[in-house]
Amino acid sequence: MEECLDDVINSAGHGFMVGLIGGSTFHFFKSLCNSQATACNAVCLNGSRVGGKVAAWATLFTASYDALVSVRQKDDPWNGIFAPAISSGLLSLSRRSLRASACFTMCGALYGIAGEVIPIMRNKFEADCMLEKSRKAASNTPHFPDVSSAKV
Repeated sequence: MEECLDDVINSAGHGFMVGLIGGSTFHFFKSLCNSQATACNAVCLNGSRVGGKVAAWATLFTASYDALVSVRQKDDPWNGIFAPAISSGLLSLSRRSLRASACFTMCGALYGIAGEVIPIMRNKFEADCMLEKSRKAASNTPHFPDVSSAKV
């Protein structure tokens, strides 16, 4: 239980840091075309707001993931698919309608599917490439005649 709490707190900090850096960078370059003073002001106004939103999503994601692992008693890719769907749906439910919340839930599920399927497919592709390389290396080895059985 304490490990789950530590994971949730760490994900909140990491989420805030990622949101702060990403949000500041995005809003800086978005406002840079107006003027440099406007760009710096946009960073001050929007960086922490975006950081807080990403931190809330990351915290809810980790809490959902740990709850699913605890309830289902197994850690498999389904937890990684349902956790972003739950967190996206719950966060959108506070400010939007049920229809919009359902759309955000589906987007979260798609994000989870991408996060789980892409590494599996990459590992399968890498394994196929390694198998092909080993077959090619085995077929390219030179075959020397057996000298011990040759007549002199």
